[in-house]
Parts: sequence; structure tokens; C-alpha cells
Amino acid sequence: MPRSTQLRNLLHKAFIASSATRLTRTVQAIAVSGTAAGLALILLGSSIVDGFQWEIPQKMGQFWGHLQVRSLKPEEEVLRPHLQMSPDRLAHIQRITGVRRASTVVLLPGLCRSSEGMEGVLLKGVQNNSALDFFRTHLISGKIPQWNSAQSTNEILIPKSLASALRIQTGDNVSFYFMQQPVRMRKFKVTGIFEMPMQNELGRPVAVVHQSILRKLLGWTAMSGGYLELELFDHRKMSDIRKQVNRKLTLQEECLTLEEQMPALFEWLRFFDTNRIVLMILLIGVGAVNLVSALFIMILEKQQSIGILQTMGLRPIHLAHTIVGLGMRLVSKGLIIGNLCMAAIYFIQVRWKLLRLDQESYYLDFVPLKLDTQTWLITNLSALMIAFLLLRLSAFLLTRRYTDRNLKFS
Repeated sequence: MPRSTQLRNLLHKAFIASSATRLTRTVQAIAVSGTAAGLALILLGSSIVDGFQWEIPQKMGQFWGHLQVRSLKPEEEVLRPHLQMSPDRLAHIQRITGVRRASTVVLLPGLCRSSEGMEGVLLKGVQNNSALDFFRTHLISGKIPQWNSAQSTNEILIPKSLASALRIQTGDNVSFYFMQQPVRMRKFKVTGIFEMPMQNELGRPVAVVHQSILRKLLGWTAMSGGYLELELFDHRKMSDIRKQVNRKLTLQEECLTLEEQMPALFEWLRFFDTNRIVLMILLIGVGAVNLVSALFIMILEKQQSIGILQTMGLRPIHLAHTIVGLGMRLVSKGLIIGNLCMAAIYFIQVRWKLLRLDQESYYLDFVPLKLDTQTWLITNLSALMIAFLLLRLSAFLLTRRYTDRNLKFS
């Protein structure tokens, strides 16, 4: 066996033997726990950011549509049919890959009146049952109306804000007034009350009725609508799918993405990326100081043994390689523990949603987590690479700094 290898083995055994001391065990435990905590917090922060950037656009698109096909007619012509959509044309758009739901929508502003007063409201007329998925998950009282194409009813879903303002409960009959010539009134029966966390983005409460009721009030045909609403499986593909939708539109129609309709919402979501970068820089900095400090203490504790081995021919590069190997062992243990901690937190939050939020401020009533395999792999590989480069740099600097001192001491 070469002499350099024997000396490196002796040095390695010396460091392993020092692990039995209380000081070294404490230092190593701090280094491992710091690495584990840093990785777990980075993964947790990334999953929270990705969770917000996924959940909010998906839910908003479920309610308002990720894409909207509209006529280029002036918006003030609200009482005239804007869009003509035949069943065949609607089916062609529905078959586009990535489209989960395509349905016509009729919007009509009105006034809701009860014994407590009046409130402005926007009535949204939907037709197919899949358009009610959002309200099923946000229903807080009552039930979802059983609408079908053959029979329309006067059942209505109203948001919690409207119910609280006018003290309306499920089962109540409420009157709605529509500013037409002449003014028309229609009574509806409240069958359900839902939570509308995104009402501020829409500007007014939105109540949901069957589309045929609004068509009758407006005198529209069965193929007339205000706009076409497209819900996607993945909101990140809005731009790509819009290109396909545009090929099926006339020159008098346009397709708008949810981001174009609500730029402030998406700007707020992009701000989370800045928070993610700041968090990663802080945690990497703390972890680096923690790891280098542990190496420094281990070298100081074995200063005499290192000096003796250097007089026997141990080169600084061999000392540096040994220190890097020991450091990577600590880093590997920390990464394993950090991944296990993150897996436990992820499972508990996704399963039971223990971490709650103020829904009016954050659009969600729980902290969303989303961590895909690609993000997990990139984070772990980046942590290993950064730790390796950091260990090599610090090991060479520390060994060069203390080589002469160790020789004099020995």
C-alpha cells in the first residue's frame, strides 16, 4: 500500500476516533441538524410558493375560466347577444387537448333585494353541470341545484358576502331587479350559499343561476351567449392552448387568458419567486457558516495529530481530501434527515391541512403545498454540489492556513 494512502487512513481513523468525544459529537450533530433544517426549509418554501402559484390560478380558472372567448362588440351592449356558439363548434373546441371544460356563460348585472336592503350583484348563468365543480368545493350551506337542459328552475346560488349583507339564508326567496326597459323583477329560491374568496378580483358579488333563465329575460336564442368559458387541466398552458383556440374563431372574436384579465393577481403570485430566492440565499448562508465552523473545530481538535502525520509525509492535498470526505458524510446524513422531515410535513399538510390561512387575504383557507419530482431532484443535487464546492474551498484554505502552525506545534 502506498505511503500516502497509509497516512490518509491514519488521518481518517484519527478523525473517526475524535467522534467519540463529547465536543465533536455535539459539533457534528449541529452540522447535520443545520443541513437537515436548511434543506427541509428550502423544500418547504419552494413547495409553498409552487402551491400558491398552482392552486390560486387553478381555482380562479375553475370559477371564471382560464380562457374566455369573447366578441369584439362594445361591452356596453350587455343586453345584446355577443357570441353565437353552435353545438358542433362548441364540441370542436372542447376536444382541444388540455381543455377540461368549455361552456357558454351569460352575465347580467342586477340588484338583489331583501327585507334588509338592496345590494348590487352580477348574475352568472351557467348551463352544464361541470361548471358547478367550483361551487361544490366551496359550498358552506345548502345544496347544489339540480339543473338540466330540459328544465330550468328558479334556484340560485349566492356568495356568503351577499347572504351576510342582506341576512339571507338557504330556502329564502329573494327578488332580483334587472335594469331593462322596462325594469324587470324575478324571484329566486336560495338553495345554497358558497364561499367566494376571490370576490375582490371580480369587484362585486357573483350569484349563479341556470343560463336559460337569463336567456329568457334577455330574449336570446339557445345558441346565444355572453362569452365562452374554457377551464384547463393546467393553467400554465394557457398561451399554447389559446393559439389552438384562435384557429377556430372568427375575425369578430378574441380569446383572452386569465392573466390578461387579472394582471394584478398574477403579478402578486410572481412576487413569491422573490421571497423564494431570498429564503434560499439566507438558508444557504446559514448552512455554509454552520458546516465550515464544524470543520474548523474538528481540525483544531486534531491539530497535534495532523502535525505529526505531516512530519511523516502527509501532504496538504491529502488532508483536504479527507476533510471533504468527512464533510460530505455529514452533509449526506443531513440531506437524508431533511428529506424525511419534509416528507412528513408534506404528507400531514396535504392530508389534514393543519396550517390555515385567512381566506380573504390569501384566497385560500389553508397553506397549499406542491412539490414535484423535478424540483425535489434539482434542490437535492444543488445542495450536494454547493456543499461539495464549499467543502473543497474551505478545506484547502484551512489546511494551507494551519500547515506551518501544526508543524511548529508538533
